[in-house]
Amino acid sequence: MRKILLNLIISTYFMLGCIINTNAQQEQMYSHYDYNTLAINPAYAGAKQTFVANSLARLQWLNLPGAPRYYNLGVHSPLVKDFGVGLNLQTGSLGKFKNASPLSETQIAGSIAYNKQLTENLRLAVGLRLGVYNYNINLSQMQLYDQSDAAYKNNDINITAPLTGFGVYLYSEKFFTGISAPRMLFIPTELKNDINIQLIAVTQFYGFAGYVFDASQDLKIKTTTQVKVAQGIPVQIDLNAHAIYLEDYSVGLFYRTGGEAGLMATVNLNPNFTVVYSYDHRLAPLNTYVNGSHEFGLQYKIPYVSNSRVRVPRYF
Repeated sequence: MRKILLNLIISTYFMLGCIINTNAQQEQMYSHYDYNTLAINPAYAGAKQTFVANSLARLQWLNLPGAPRYYNLGVHSPLVKDFGVGLNLQTGSLGKFKNASPLSETQIAGSIAYNKQLTENLRLAVGLRLGVYNYNINLSQMQLYDQSDAAYKNNDINITAPLTGFGVYLYSEKFFTGISAPRMLFIPTELKNDINIQLIAVTQFYGFAGYVFDASQDLKIKTTTQVKVAQGIPVQIDLNAHAIYLEDYSVGLFYRTGGEAGLMATVNLNPNFTVVYSYDHRLAPLNTYVNGSHEFGLQYKIPYVSNSRVRVPRYF
């Protein structure tokens, strides 16, 4: 079984490399990507086979003025038979001016997924996302040394565009892998000539996988990885490892290519509520200028019950 899963993971990343033929843009980044899966993969809607609502906030590089701030809210649930639905809202800002944030973005999107039972323990989901995206940049709010600088005059942008996305998600109780493109924008061609629009009128692709190993009766090790690919930026890879104790507590380490590493923790307060936290720190080259980044999350879920009696742990 493990050999089959390994082949599936290799095939996933091979397909991911073959479909990249686009420009690049760095989307919102979260260390808890396996907790926040609906944000990056519409095929995840309904995968937990129960109602789930979660929120996540990322406060990046705390002592750097105008550093990114990201916020995400997601809700998803099974619908009928093999279908699941979800709704995702995310917003973020970058920069700090006296009167405004120079750059902000907001998107709201609904997802629908079809989950097919392949074997007794393995399911395959395909998902589609539809929504709307708003991008706002206020360069006119800058306090300039040279007020005649033409580069910052008449350069405010506020654009709203429809978006779509797709995803594939193969999973069992202790394994997952998949690929997705969560945000593809429909922007008029004439607007794409603007350099600021070029930054958002692109598609970023994700590949991800994870597996849970039984270390003992009370201890499990969950390993996950995420790969983000887009033309014009370096490939980014996240490597995470969590130690799960008694199904209710976990601590973990992660490393992100480009020079970030950190700690993360998860606590199930009761069968309904879970809190997550992570701290990551730049290793280079900004480590002498910025402090670390923090993520805080809260999840509400209705416990998944099998045969109306047994509560089944959901690791992903």
